[in-house]
Amino acid sequence: MKNNSIKYTYIFSFFLLMGLTGCDEMLEVEIPKNQLSSSVIFESDNTAEATVNGIYQSMAAGTAFNSLIHQIPGETSDELILRTQLTDVYNTNEIPDIDGSNNTMWTEFYKTVYNANNAIEGLTKSSALTPAKTLNWIAEAKFIRAYCYFYMTNMWGDVPLVLTTDVEKSALAPRNTQSEVYAQIITDLTEAAKDLPVNYSNYASNQRIRATKWAAEALLARVNLYLGNWTQAEAHAALVINETGTYKMITGLTASNSPFIADNTESILQIPYNIRAFTYEGSSVFPAAGKYILRKGTSLFENGDARRTNWTDPVAGTAFLAPRKYKNAFGTTPVERSTVLRLAELYLIRAEARVKLNNVTGAQQDINVIRNRALLSSTALTNPASLLDLIALERERELFSEFGHRWFDLKRTGKADQVLSAITSKIWASTDSLYPIPDPARRANPFLTQNSGY
Repeated sequence: MKNNSIKYTYIFSFFLLMGLTGCDEMLEVEIPKNQLSSSVIFESDNTAEATVNGIYQSMAAGTAFNSLIHQIPGETSDELILRTQLTDVYNTNEIPDIDGSNNTMWTEFYKTVYNANNAIEGLTKSSALTPAKTLNWIAEAKFIRAYCYFYMTNMWGDVPLVLTTDVEKSALAPRNTQSEVYAQIITDLTEAAKDLPVNYSNYASNQRIRATKWAAEALLARVNLYLGNWTQAEAHAALVINETGTYKMITGLTASNSPFIADNTESILQIPYNIRAFTYEGSSVFPAAGKYILRKGTSLFENGDARRTNWTDPVAGTAFLAPRKYKNAFGTTPVERSTVLRLAELYLIRAEARVKLNNVTGAQQDINVIRNRALLSSTALTNPASLLDLIALERERELFSEFGHRWFDLKRTGKADQVLSAITSKIWASTDSLYPIPDPARRANPFLTQNSGY
């Protein structure tokens, strides 16, 4: 009886680690399946693949991966403000540990990690599946787990590294260091890259909606850039860029010819919204009416920049611009998908790595791919510091309102304090560079310490 009580305590603590406090929410993630149910799921290729595909669908079903991941980092950086220009806890950088949206992100990331762990364990134990397919599916789950941990460690710093569905091992897990988290991310992505398919032919109609080797390589390029591993960042980015038969930059930007259109040549990984004929980004997060506006407005762009023309809407009577990369609201044209990884980022990653490696000519070439696509002139800059400033600016112009890029760039380059403390509407402290560990998770787990400043 005592052992059962301890077990249920672990289970309850695990759900609270994930931020699930309501009964309905707790039902969304099942208690780890017993041996019989797991064997049923992983006894045929069809049900096993459905389980892996379901991880992507769970990412699309929540709000963390398709809205909050754009909104909150956008506000905590110098990128987005509310169109009303009213302040909130995000654009003032005063997020409390009881904040619901912060907790939702924590919850959904850990739910996705749990689903990935469940797939890895079930697939690894099964002997009833096609071996080659099993390797692909395990690799997909590892990619997704790494993707989640990349965002978690960049939002909250040190986080529990949960690699099992065993709640007795994970419910009261302490925080792992960011170095440990990054090491696991690199391990997962390296292993995934070996076993993921090299093209999209495994997926229905060659849709770019599940991970390939090149998605793992793209994320490895980003991770190594963040860690300052310039040689590795350049090499991983080059592997993707050199796949010219699959990937090429979009030119002549229009609503129907953009990197957010389904299965376009620049997309490396997209997430579909099941049967919905719209994207959340286009319909709810950055609608035509403009819920958010770019803090820097028209001053962010050079004259003639095609990204300003095609990816923003002017706010009448002001110098502000509303992000409008996704045009898909509640209609069916154009057909877009949430674009998780795309080729332009890889050129910018390689450009930055090349500057750090003293390859100025190569860096210029990569920067000019991005600038020329935006109908801007090629750069003639040769000074490394000036080139890095230009790359940072082009990242800001190219990746605005996407997946927290600006927020993470300010932090990884050590510029957050300088840039954000100068904004008068912010109540900035250096400790604001990490979000608070959600209160529900900490109340359940005495080993889950809080970030400084909260």
